[in-house]
Amino acid sequence: MNAFVVDPIFTQLQVWAFAGLLAFGLAVEFAFSPRRRERLGVFGFLLGAGLMQAPAVAGVTLVRGAYRLAYLEDGRGFLEANLRSLPWMMGAIFLGGLAVRRLPPFSFATGALVRADRAIWSERLGRWFGGRR
Repeated sequence: MNAFVVDPIFTQLQVWAFAGLLAFGLAVEFAFSPRRRERLGVFGFLLGAGLMQAPAVAGVTLVRGAYRLAYLEDGRGFLEANLRSLPWMMGAIFLGGLAVRRLPPFSFATGALVRADRAIWSERLGRWFGGRR
């Protein structure tokens, strides 16, 4: 009972929560990012935005939920289970974010999104501060 490591317990509800939150986040970003959508196209924008959001949403819903449930079934209290699942969640978010931003199959889409963001903000700041008239 004193072990920090437990086997995570994944449920169907966690998968549905992940899919729902990711879809909601993509819908909000799709609605409020017309310039990035215009630069990248709909597919490129959704792919890049989905890849950027996925590690955080997966860390919170899948990883933390699975470890929290495993700690609860191991006999831990509610607060202890929540606190012990935090390092697993933070590690998953950090490593997932690194993988999405740095590894080649994913970095092409996320890099295009970051470059589009940078170009849009460069143009916007140039207009605001009189660089372009």
